[in-house]
Amino acid sequence: MLWLILCIVAALTWSFSAFIDNYQTDVIFKGKTPQAMKVLNGPVYIIISVAVALIIKFQFPSLAQTGLLLLSGALSSIGALVYYQALENEEATDAAIFYQLQPILILLIDFCIFGEKISLQQILGFIIILLAPTIVILSRKRSNSRHIAMKAGALLVVYVIFATISAEISTRSSSDIDYKAVFVLYLFGRGLMDCILGLVPKYRKRHKYIIKRRPKAYIGTVVLNQCLCAFADFTYRYSLILGITAVASAVTNAAELVLTFTLGIVLSLIWPNFGREKLQRHLITAHIIAVILCVVGIIIIQ
Repeated sequence: MLWLILCIVAALTWSFSAFIDNYQTDVIFKGKTPQAMKVLNGPVYIIISVAVALIIKFQFPSLAQTGLLLLSGALSSIGALVYYQALENEEATDAAIFYQLQPILILLIDFCIFGEKISLQQILGFIIILLAPTIVILSRKRSNSRHIAMKAGALLVVYVIFATISAEISTRSSSDIDYKAVFVLYLFGRGLMDCILGLVPKYRKRHKYIIKRRPKAYIGTVVLNQCLCAFADFTYRYSLILGITAVASAVTNAAELVLTFTLGIVLSLIWPNFGREKLQRHLITAHIIAVILCVVGIIIIQ
């Protein structure tokens, strides 16, 4: 049962991290160029990956596999640019619902590129999951709010595409590699790309402005968030080798969605500036339905 505990721990950590992302975007950066966090994210990721590599022993894979894992991390970093932009107009709970499109994209990639079959049961799961973000968007009563939600939703879909391709590259190239090596190389690749993106003049200018205005909040949340994400990723990868990969993946996705929704309500009640979720009855009802649909769809697909 250790794999199950690790899946839930990883899901809970990622759920909390999503609200830190939202807090950084809306409060610290006030919705203006939050991608500037790349300037600080890069060095933090690299330091964590190097520290883990020095502490935990493992064998490095072949040069080709190393390159693919670094590419996986780099693609995840690029996708995060779109993710930060989407968070300017979207809450963490809404974003978590769009993440559930990833199993659909993985199956489509496997079907189109690797010729794997898709069953009628999986198609049914597709349809059920796709209903979830549709319900969330339609729950916005004002047409302007729907337009903003659709724009943010489109950005989140792009982010999920990058995350899915990154995950597929990592999975396909690391079947015979120590999960610790996969973790370190993925993290280093992401940190390296963050450092490269952090060279963009607009991002560096915004970074300097924020670090002068709110240095403690900025540096503190970035370091905490990257440590949490690294811990969740390491825990999740370990859970995959302890249990059945498909089941562990489904449990983690479903748990993350439910926990993000629950945390959104709790945090918004006790710490509105951090939770930042809209607690109108019709929105909560729409999210409950969307969460149920996603969980059912994930289970059916897996």
